[in-house]
Amino acid sequence: MTKDRSRRARLGVLGCIAVAASLAATGCSSTTAPTAEIIYTAPPVTDVSAASVAPTIDSIVITTSAPDNQWSVTFKKPVISGGSNAAVKKMNDAIIAKVNGYIHDFNGHELPPVVAGNKPSTLEGNFSIAIVSPTVLSLRFSIVTSVAGADSLTIEPGSISFWVPTGATLALTDLVNDPKAALSAITKQAYSGLKADLGDVLTWNGKADSLAFFDAWDINKDGLEFLWARGKIAGLSAGSPAVTIPWANIKSIIRGDGPAGSFEK
Repeated sequence: MTKDRSRRARLGVLGCIAVAASLAATGCSSTTAPTAEIIYTAPPVTDVSAASVAPTIDSIVITTSAPDNQWSVTFKKPVISGGSNAAVKKMNDAIIAKVNGYIHDFNGHELPPVVAGNKPSTLEGNFSIAIVSPTVLSLRFSIVTSVAGADSLTIEPGSISFWVPTGATLALTDLVNDPKAALSAITKQAYSGLKADLGDVLTWNGKADSLAFFDAWDINKDGLEFLWARGKIAGLSAGSPAVTIPWANIKSIIRGDGPAGSFEK
């Protein structure tokens, strides 16, 4: 069912939330999160003995701005605690890298100068929890950017999912038996759901060359959810399109011994 993710993107509190985190942030000083590189190559394990309880998700607000006031960033970043220290560190490091990537995509290139009396270019980031369990953690991100002098906002979705026992970051291919068959099934189901929900507002023709078209995805109890930027696959009136494909509809492509195996049963 389509949801307008833009409503999630407004931060209610832009103050400083002090929590224990792998990201060093003290007081309300302007700071950019340290970078981290996470490379995931091994398939997720199915032994869940290392995780008896679901992790806890807290948050911290990153605030940073250009010295010349050309741009500013506020990002409510998730912080994970509980469970294996090594796994928690992996997940927090991956989140830091993800958030840093969103910020760099915004301020890593030249932005328009701010005309006197106008506001600077801004990025506001937020997150929500799709599911948290002893085995799987899946998070959604919402990134709203405004460029100085532009008339409209850019609203982009993002996501990250983890195999909690090891802290490994999950790829969509980790969930399925055969990527080629998965592409066909997911494309068909996603188009059907979006068309039923959006009608003629949908501009996507129902074709996808690779699973990269579904790069913003999350796991929830009802199925696999896919999200797109405002205006990418539908008219602006559709907001930020999203569709959840029920587990029963894609049972044949889901690895029974994989991270989503317990959801499709």
